[in-house]
Amino acid sequence: MSAGNIERRGPRSWRLKFDIGRDQATGKRNIRRITVRGTKRDAQAELARLLAAYHAGTLVEPSALTVRVYLRQWVVTAETLSISPKTAERYRQLIENQILPHLGGYALQKLKAAHIADWHAALLREGGHEGRALAPRTVGHAHRVLHRGLEDAMRRELLTRNPAALVSPPTISGSEIEILSADQVKAALIAMRDRSFTRRSWF
Repeated sequence: MSAGNIERRGPRSWRLKFDIGRDQATGKRNIRRITVRGTKRDAQAELARLLAAYHAGTLVEPSALTVRVYLRQWVVTAETLSISPKTAERYRQLIENQILPHLGGYALQKLKAAHIADWHAALLREGGHEGRALAPRTVGHAHRVLHRGLEDAMRRELLTRNPAALVSPPTISGSEIEILSADQVKAALIAMRDRSFTRRSWF
């Protein structure tokens, strides 16, 4: 059974240290050290979560992989496996123009819900062309692309949780909701009837 301890590093900083067994290649004890910010209770909860992930076999190895590198690789793979070229191009636009300028420099494993909330606020303030406010609908599209990318990172065992799942996209105001006419509804239904759904699309 692995054990761990918590050491104070600063007023709101804690060093978690826990044993995850022996390295099969060297035979040495494998000690994981992680710094956590917050209260001691936050540090205790994070240590408990990490130990539970270790015992469940879901603890991921530390990685310096950034959000920028991961998302660019991810959309290439997604286009090959599950989404259409048109959807992939829309994803790339949102990734390059809305996500990476704000979040691309973070290490993937260190991206937090607070970073995503701050990102939403920045886009809503000045994320559009020439620093203009970006519409909540567009921010929501960017959020869903990030959410999907991080969800796949969990499936690939690069993350233990999806921070984008902890933050809701901005609420769309009534003025952004477009009401279709009867002719537009009819045209949309015909298009849906004729469309193949063999490949997934978000938008």
